[in-house]
Amino acid sequence: MKHETSNSKVYLDHEELNTLVTQVKETVAAGINNEVKNTFSAADLWNIQRMKTRIQRRTTLWN
Repeated sequence: MKHETSNSKVYLDHEELNTLVTQVKETVAAGINNEVKNTFSAADLWNIQRMKTRIQRRTTLWN
Protein backbone atom coordinates (compact mmCIF):
# COMPACT_ATOMS: atom_id res chain seq x y z
CA MET A 1 0.00 0.00 0.00
CA LYS A 2 1.13 3.48 -0.70
CA HIS A 3 0.71 6.06 2.01
CA GLU A 4 0.98 9.78 1.76
CA THR A 5 2.52 11.38 4.78
CA SER A 6 2.74 14.99 5.67
CA ASN A 7 4.89 16.96 8.04
CA SER A 8 3.60 16.51 11.59
CA LYS A 9 5.07 19.76 12.86
CA VAL A 10 2.71 22.69 13.17
CA TYR A 11 4.10 26.18 13.00
CA LEU A 12 2.15 28.98 14.67
CA ASP A 13 2.47 32.70 14.36
CA HIS A 14 3.11 34.71 17.49
CA GLU A 15 -0.46 36.07 17.43
CA GLU A 16 -2.01 32.62 17.06
CA LEU A 17 0.08 31.31 19.93
CA ASN A 18 -1.04 34.19 22.14
CA THR A 19 -4.72 33.55 21.37
CA LEU A 20 -4.33 29.87 22.26
CA VAL A 21 -2.52 30.54 25.51
CA THR A 22 -4.62 33.38 26.90
CA GLN A 23 -6.57 32.66 30.05
CA VAL A 24 -10.32 32.36 29.67
CA LYS A 25 -12.35 33.41 32.67
CA GLU A 26 -15.57 31.44 32.89
CA THR A 27 -18.42 31.54 35.33
CA VAL A 28 -19.65 28.49 37.16
CA ALA A 29 -23.22 27.52 36.35
CA ALA A 30 -25.56 28.26 39.23
CA GLY A 31 -28.33 26.00 40.41
CA ILE A 32 -26.59 22.68 39.86
CA ASN A 33 -27.30 20.05 42.47
CA ASN A 34 -23.87 19.10 43.82
CA GLU A 35 -25.26 16.96 46.62
CA VAL A 36 -25.73 13.87 44.46
CA LYS A 37 -22.54 11.84 44.58
CA ASN A 38 -22.10 8.48 42.92
CA THR A 39 -20.47 6.04 45.27
CA PHE A 40 -18.72 2.86 44.24
CA SER A 41 -20.05 0.10 46.48
CA ALA A 42 -19.21 -3.53 47.01
CA ALA A 43 -22.28 -4.45 44.98
CA ASP A 44 -20.88 -2.53 42.00
CA LEU A 45 -17.58 -4.40 42.27
CA TRP A 46 -19.41 -7.72 42.53
CA ASN A 47 -21.45 -6.87 39.43
CA ILE A 48 -18.31 -6.03 37.42
CA GLN A 49 -16.69 -9.32 38.42
CA ARG A 50 -19.86 -11.26 37.60
CA MET A 51 -20.13 -9.68 34.15
CA LYS A 52 -16.45 -10.41 33.52
CA THR A 53 -16.92 -14.12 34.18
CA ARG A 54 -20.02 -14.22 31.98
CA ILE A 55 -18.12 -12.68 29.07
CA GLN A 56 -15.27 -15.16 29.52
CA ARG A 57 -17.71 -18.06 29.47
CA ARG A 58 -19.35 -16.79 26.29
CA THR A 59 -16.05 -16.42 24.47
CA THR A 60 -14.90 -19.93 25.44
CA LEU A 61 -18.12 -21.42 24.08
CA TRP A 62 -17.63 -19.91 20.64
CA ASN A 63 -13.89 -20.53 20.28
